[in-house]
Amino acid sequence: MGKVRNASKERQWRRLIREQVESGKSVALFCGGRLLPVHQFYWWQRTLRQRDVRADSKHRRSETGFVPVRLPVFAAMPIEVVHPRGCVVRVPIGFDPVSLRRVLETLGPCQPDPLEK
Repeated sequence: MGKVRNASKERQWRRLIREQVESGKSVALFCGGRLLPVHQFYWWQRTLRQRDVRADSKHRRSETGFVPVRLPVFAAMPIEVVHPRGCVVRVPIGFDPVSLRRVLETLGPCQPDPLEK
C-alpha cells in the first residue's frame, strides 16, 4: 500500500512555492528568510510539478473543445487565451479558475472555422 498524502502539507508547500515566485527572490534568499531548508523546498517543487504532470495526463478534452491546462507554480507572467472565434482573453496571475471557466463557456464551443483548411 502506498504512502498517504498529507493534503494540508501539499497546500502549504504550493502556497510557499507560489509566494517565492511572486516575491522575485532567489530560492535561497526566500528560504533563508523563513528558515526553510533549501533542499526541502526544491524537493517539494519537483514533487508537486511531477504530480501536476501526472494529473494533467489523466484529463481529457472538455465538451467545449478546450484541453484542461494546469499552469506550473512558477508561471509569473499573465497568459492569453485565443479563442478560435477570434476573442482574446487575458488572464492575470492569481485568476479564479471558476470565473475563467464561465467566461470560456460564455464564448461557446470551439468549432473549427469552415473557411480555414
